[in-house]
Amino acid sequence: MTTTKSRITTELDFDRPGKQVSYLRMIHSDDRHAFGAIPVPIACLAHGQGPTVFLSAGNHGNEYEGQIILHDLIRNLDPAALRGRLIVMPALNYPAVLTRSRTSPLDQLNFNRVFPGDAGGSSTLALAHYVQTEILPRAQAAADLHSGNPSNVYVPCAYIHGGGGQDFVRRKIAAARAFGAPWTIIAKETSNTGSMTAACDRLGVLMISTELGGGGTIDRRNLEIGRAGLRRLLHHLGVLAAPGPGEHFHDTRLIVPRGGTGSVMVPSHGLLEPTCEPGDRVKAGDLAGRLWSIGELDQPARELRFAMAGVVCARRVHVLAERGDYVAQIADEVSERELLG
Repeated sequence: MTTTKSRITTELDFDRPGKQVSYLRMIHSDDRHAFGAIPVPIACLAHGQGPTVFLSAGNHGNEYEGQIILHDLIRNLDPAALRGRLIVMPALNYPAVLTRSRTSPLDQLNFNRVFPGDAGGSSTLALAHYVQTEILPRAQAAADLHSGNPSNVYVPCAYIHGGGGQDFVRRKIAAARAFGAPWTIIAKETSNTGSMTAACDRLGVLMISTELGGGGTIDRRNLEIGRAGLRRLLHHLGVLAAPGPGEHFHDTRLIVPRGGTGSVMVPSHGLLEPTCEPGDRVKAGDLAGRLWSIGELDQPARELRFAMAGVVCARRVHVLAERGDYVAQIADEVSERELLG
């Protein structure tokens, strides 16, 4: 049964000006934690009057560019540069960050699939409930910084969903243009009702995500795109007084993923040799990759080809692959007019 009282507490005062660094104390008991609290890091930076923006990374614990960007921001941003408030959680799914995993090791749940959460549920559900009820209602906008997980790599992009109506989507696109990544991926509808994006849409909080590379490591170019883009975004949202840097700015191109129809799937177990990169423009019939049989040494590589034209928005990193994995995903480039009519 869902309860309304959270077992998560914090000493942080969201209404106090200046910089505060604290924790959410999430009560948890299992074989490892018989009686104790999981300390989920949180910071609040505030100065003057203005909007509140929630910034998060580590939603999936093995995606790293966003985590470093927010650690940098907390340590080096002077609150006097603000006209409003930032609530910052660089290790949002803290247990998953510690174990370098996509899902929480405490309950095996994906934080980005469980909103609105449950105060009386497992740790991931309780944390999602706290974000839903205590943090997002304070915010007018949010940025959740993702990268492709260790198995794939994306084009460096802002990532927005088409929920909330056309005017709301136009505001999201304007925010993505201010962020200035080379690409902006637009999912036509909110892809999962349990995502934080869906929670923001329901609450009227303007949110953009990112996909800044991936592969389970740090891409320095994507790190700088994210650092500069976040400063520009915060200025666009009205919470950072100074304009963001002009470096690493791109006139972003809008792309809409094709979903399953635009994915080249692996048909059997083998070693995957990719022959495309994120950002490539491909035609139907172009080679996406070669699959080499591990045990059948007399068999040639199996050629895996794109079924349609488009822009490669993501490709697989891991070489060992099995039936059902994807080689690459493609998207269609569109104009804002084509997207919204």
